[in-house]
Amino acid sequence: MRTFLTFCAVAISIAASISASHCHAQWPGTTRGSHQTHWLEIGGRAYSRPGTDSDIPLVTNAFTGETLFDAGQATNAGSAPGLEISFGFEGERFDRNWEFRTVIAEFDTDTSVAGPNLNSPLFPAEGVLNFDYQYDSRLLSFELNSWRSLAPGIRFFSGPRYVSLTDTATTDLFSVVPTGPVAGDPVIPLNTVSTREATNGLIGLQAGLDLRFPVSQQIYTTGFIRAGGYYNPTEVTSSLNSFSDGILFDSEPATRETKSTGSFLAEVGGRIYVDLYEDLVSSYVGYEATWIDGIALAPPAFLGDGTSGVDTANTLFFHAITFGLRMNF
Repeated sequence: MRTFLTFCAVAISIAASISASHCHAQWPGTTRGSHQTHWLEIGGRAYSRPGTDSDIPLVTNAFTGETLFDAGQATNAGSAPGLEISFGFEGERFDRNWEFRTVIAEFDTDTSVAGPNLNSPLFPAEGVLNFDYQYDSRLLSFELNSWRSLAPGIRFFSGPRYVSLTDTATTDLFSVVPTGPVAGDPVIPLNTVSTREATNGLIGLQAGLDLRFPVSQQIYTTGFIRAGGYYNPTEVTSSLNSFSDGILFDSEPATRETKSTGSFLAEVGGRIYVDLYEDLVSSYVGYEATWIDGIALAPPAFLGDGTSGVDTANTLFFHAITFGLRMNF
């Protein structure tokens, strides 16, 4: 968190100094060309959500001790595309603008470890011939912000926000199980599937600063920082089922645990806009980083013994390259 705050302070100070040096220039979207009162942004995102730095072994070779799967891999959600849509308009009173923004992304990673001789605290039983791990995560965000100009190129914004984050971790263990205690008895293939799903629903308020300054007549840049506090009701569900040739062989009752906690979410980023048609259509590319603290994630719950309740002492980081179009009208 100290690194994050330091980065934000440096970014704001640099942007402010550049803004001051360009204060004689025309500010994008305000004085250049015909005045437009509504805008629409449609963009994509190339997300990356790395795992923890932990190299704690989770699956090893029982004979050589080689690590085949570790905690860093278990918490790495990989890369994913995302969608962002923003719509805003200028208010008629109090010099305020309003903006609605939504972000959607879905992560999906798979890992497979082939046996035999697999050893793991996740499956103490012997005879596992294959270990498959799937980690899915879905992100959905809605926010409504009110913007107010503090100075040329500097705006303050605040408003309510809802963020839904659903994490699912699934293991599929393949083994061949004898049907009787006597050697030579028939055997059956068995897939034991264990699933843990952690759901977070963050509801709260955020505030931030938006900085923008021109580089040339057709190019301008923006930077922002936002942070907020949230009430987060969490839920973790788990299930264990066994299948033989696709037919349900055995099943344990699903469990469900809930917990309410407070969460913190912060974002920082910037963009470069290039006018395609002056004051009407522009394209952008940028970068954005997100921190969320105080949430339940599937891998920590899944890797535990299931007796310690819902773990919300987790911090999530993900970042993205952003790109898209802005239309003023």
